[in-house]
Amino acid sequence: MEFFSFLMNDVLSEPAVLVGLIALIGLIAQKKPVTECIKGTVKTILGFIVLGAGAGLVVSSLGDFATIFQHAFGITGVVPNNEAI
Repeated sequence: MEFFSFLMNDVLSEPAVLVGLIALIGLIAQKKPVTECIKGTVKTILGFIVLGAGAGLVVSSLGDFATIFQHAFGITGVVPNNEAI
């Protein structure tokens, strides 16, 4: 029971791992070789992590631009963050 709790709370709660698992299931369904399944899963997980880092960088840059626009033009606004990663 403790292993199941660890699996659900710590492993599958990470979005990159969950998307990697979905990719692995798809590769297995396509009957790809084991090496391709491993490579595809790792590439998917790393790509998802890089995508999340890039999105965080863009959002932080937009926050800085909001401050610049506020001082330059005297306007106030909000930078929406709809990031689910």
